[in-house]
Amino acid sequence: MSFLDRIGAASMAPVSKMSELGAFFVLTLKTLWSDRKIAPAMVFDVIMRQVLFTGVEALKIITAIALIIGGVVILETFSILPGLGGESAIGTILVIVVVRELGPLLTAFILIGRSGTAISTEIGYMTVNHEVEAIESMGINPLRFIVLPRIIGVAVAIAALSFYFNTIALFGGYFFARFMADIPFGNYMTNLSAAIRFWDVAVSGIKCAIFGVIVATVCCYAGFTVRYSFTEIPQVTTKAVVTSIYLCFLSNILITLFFYI
Repeated sequence: MSFLDRIGAASMAPVSKMSELGAFFVLTLKTLWSDRKIAPAMVFDVIMRQVLFTGVEALKIITAIALIIGGVVILETFSILPGLGGESAIGTILVIVVVRELGPLLTAFILIGRSGTAISTEIGYMTVNHEVEAIESMGINPLRFIVLPRIIGVAVAIAALSFYFNTIALFGGYFFARFMADIPFGNYMTNLSAAIRFWDVAVSGIKCAIFGVIVATVCCYAGFTVRYSFTEIPQVTTKAVVTSIYLCFLSNILITLFFYI
């Protein structure tokens, strides 16, 4: 195999993987219409369970991380900018760092660590134990019953979590930082209210919803790639985590370019 052949093969591998993921996602979306009359109550129940696990049960860790990150960012911002004569830019910096970038990405990483790995592992075990085949034998499309509810549930839950994370980071973070530095609340609220816009919060929610779709799709697909043994599950889960992180970073850059550049 020549040098150019190796380069071509290495270049085509991610393209092929992305095309498979895209086809997997499109086929799942088609079941919204094609299989809409098949077990709708069961599908809705799975969606609610996914929202509960991904959203409600993640509130504790989201709260803790948002408080710490928000407090640190607020403290560092207030300690640096006034000395540079840029106190009026404090609100803008906080919106850019926390709402636009840090909030959606950290929420996505928490999602990948909690829900992404759980989804990939669960579907992997279902595949090895032939539960997927049993679902097919009952005339139910696995994409409709297994994948679609998880994509919808994760996207809805993480979009809601983004608003929660931003609120805790900006306001809860201030009170967290208040114990360590004498930060005037009036100045903080004035600068923040002048800088933050509804569009910033909306784009943050859009980012997180897209991250949720990406992570759920990648992890569901990884679970279905398990074929023969339980030992494959940790391997595909690790690959799903890495792929999800890459795609979240890439989509974050593209969304930021689209809305803000």
